[in-house]
Amino acid sequence: MKPLFPLFLTFILLFINMSSFGQPHSQDVKIKVNHVAISVTDLEESEVFYRDIIGLKQIPEPFGVGRHAWFDIGGTQLHVIKSSDQRTEHIMQNHICLSVHDLDEFANVLTNNGVKYMDLDGNEGQMNHRPDGVRQIYLTDPDGYWLEINDEY
Repeated sequence: MKPLFPLFLTFILLFINMSSFGQPHSQDVKIKVNHVAISVTDLEESEVFYRDIIGLKQIPEPFGVGRHAWFDIGGTQLHVIKSSDQRTEHIMQNHICLSVHDLDEFANVLTNNGVKYMDLDGNEGQMNHRPDGVRQIYLTDPDGYWLEINDEY
């Protein structure tokens, strides 16, 4: 009977490990960001901002009802949806961060288009320099959503 005990113990330990008392193992959970959606007051103005100033690639959207603009943001999507008649105030801590190859060139595009940017302290036209060497700027879109743009590409 002794040889069966190690086999029995192995079976019990394997069962406990597999069941984890009903909780999934983190390595078993497969999650990725599919899209981020924002509500805007003027779809056309936001389309121009994200496509022509920020430089996002606009992608087809399946609805075709004139209330959506979709953009590729590096393997996921930004869905811009006309669904609000009133702009609301947003706080900087709630932001979308995009990375670019050349932050100086990007800042020049903003300046040339009359879009103001700032550092974390609100100093207009200034960039932050993080301890890890990444530079970043902050700006808002037409509806006041905050964007961080950095050069950690």
